[in-house]
Amino acid sequence: MEKTPSFNPKDYTLAIKNKGRPPKSWRWEIYAAGKSKPVRQSEFFATMAEATRAGKTALAEIRANRAA
Repeated sequence: MEKTPSFNPKDYTLAIKNKGRPPKSWRWEIYAAGKSKPVRQSEFFATMAEATRAGKTALAEIRANRAA
């Protein structure tokens, strides 16, 4: 019988949100499946692209740490 791991990397998702005031109004938030509050969030960024890039890096780190 094969044991099914309790962690699935897809259990975490990245959201980019416009929540601040200009000039830095963008932030990323990482959510776990079934949770309404983010498990991790960033400081504010000037552009959506910067927030997305940093968020993808943070999401990859979380997924790598949880899988290990």
